[in-house]
Amino acid sequence: MSQRRPRNKEKTVNDILTAAMHLFSEKGINGTSIRDIEDASGIAKGLILHHFGTKEKLYAAVQDLLAQHYIKMMDSKRQKGQDFRDLLASAIRSSFKHAKENPEYHRLSLWSYLEKQERNTEIELRFIEALIEAMRIGQRSGIVRDDIDSFLMPFIIKGTIDYWMQKRRLIHKLAADGKYQHAGVDESLINALIKLFTK
Repeated sequence: MSQRRPRNKEKTVNDILTAAMHLFSEKGINGTSIRDIEDASGIAKGLILHHFGTKEKLYAAVQDLLAQHYIKMMDSKRQKGQDFRDLLASAIRSSFKHAKENPEYHRLSLWSYLEKQERNTEIELRFIEALIEAMRIGQRSGIVRDDIDSFLMPFIIKGTIDYWMQKRRLIHKLAADGKYQHAGVDESLINALIKLFTK
């Protein structure tokens, strides 16, 4: 166990969350103990429980943190007065980039599904509702296809990206095969999603 040192509350909480995020994304909640988090963070078990109460509450806090980071990143990509088609393309590209650069977010999402620990936070609900409304606005403006229910669009986009990330080895193996040779498969998927929903 690493040597413990005096910490301020914010740093302590951040260190616990960081260690827990790595471990939960690797082994899930059932495969991770508070002792594992203690060893990884260098913070005593009692202090971890003092800040979070239980392992389940710590897991929920990690889920909330990752969701907030994702939503904050997506919001930061919006530009005032941006053309809706460009806005949609930017949103799809940003979501894809986030999935590639944050594998822990993807792994934790899979673990939470397998271990029945999924959370639908208020911030996520509001975010999805905003996306659905944005698609409706795009339909009314004539940019987004109106033969697909706007309610389904955010789920189709996110589900496609998540599955693509899960099957990356298979996709790149197929892309490298002579029969399916295809350069820039990631960019091709992004462009296909943009074309799928726009006129």
